Amino acid sequence: MYNYNNLYLKNIMFNYKDLSLEEFKKRHGYILDGIWYPRVTSIVDIKSKPALYYFYAAAENFTEAQNKKREAAYEGTIVHEILESIVRGKEIIVPPEFIGFKKGFENFLKNYNLITKTDWIEKRIKHSDYRYSGTFDILAEIDGVFSLVDIKTAAEVYDDYRLQTSAYFYALNEEPILLDNKNRKIILSKNVEKRYILRVNQIQICELCGAKKIVRRMGDKIKGGDNSCQHKFGEIIDDWEFKEFDNPEEDFKGFLACKELWEWEYRDKLKELGYL
Repeated sequence: MYNYNNLYLKNIMFNYKDLSLEEFKKRHGYILDGIWYPRVTSIVDIKSKPALYYFYAAAENFTEAQNKKREAAYEGTIVHEILESIVRGKEIIVPPEFIGFKKGFENFLKNYNLITKTDWIEKRIKHSDYRYSGTFDILAEIDGVFSLVDIKTAAEVYDDYRLQTSAYFYALNEEPILLDNKNRKIILSKNVEKRYILRVNQIQICELCGAKKIVRRMGDKIKGGDNSCQHKFGEIIDDWEFKEFDNPEEDFKGFLACKELWEWEYRDKLKELGYL
C-alpha cells in the first residue's frame, strides 16, 4: 500500500500557483455579466472528504484511482443527460449499461408528481452579495411544492451535498435570476421551498445471501450480505433514493465557512483577480 496521504496532497490538491490566471478563472468559476464569480462546487471541494481519502487508500496506485474518478465523472455526465432528456420529453436511446439508471428515474416519477419546464433545467445562478455562482440540475413542482432537485450517482447521499444545495437555495431565493448558456436572463417568480437529492444507481442482488452489488463504470462495489458467500447475482435493477434536506440556514453557514477557507487558500490568485 502506498502512502496515499502524500500522493493525495501532491496530486489531487495540485499546486494552483502553477496555473495561469486565465486557467484558474476557468477551472474555478464563471464570468456572468462581465464579473467573475467562483463556482459553488469548487468552494465546497475545500472541505475534507473522508470517503475520498478511503477511496484513494483502497486503490492499487494513483493512476488507477484517477482512472476510476474519470469513469465516475463520465458516468455522471451521461446519467444527467439521460434523466434530463426524459424530463424534457426528448426521444433518447439509452445504452444498455445505463438502463438501470433510466429505470430508477422512471420509478421515481411513478412515486412523485414532478412538473418542470425547460427554463428550470440546468441553469446558472449567482449571488451578488456573497459572490458565488453555480449550475443547478432541476427546479420543479414536486407534489405541488416548488423544489430544487440535485441528481447524484454516488453510492449514498453524503452530508457534503447539504452545503452545495444550500448555496443554490439561497441564491435562487435572494437573487432569483436564472442564466442560460447564452447568459439570457430568466426571472424566477416564486420562492424555492424545499431542496432534495435524487440519488440513482443500478444494482444486482445476490440470490444466495442478499448482498447488493452497486454496478458502476468505476468498478462494482458489494455491500452487505455474507463475505464468505460465492455470490450469484441476478439481473441489473434500479436503486434510487429521494432525500429532503431540512435546516438550510445551518447548512448555508457551513457553506460560507467553506467559502472563507477557500478564499484564504487561493488568496494570491483572488487578489490578482481583484476578487479580494
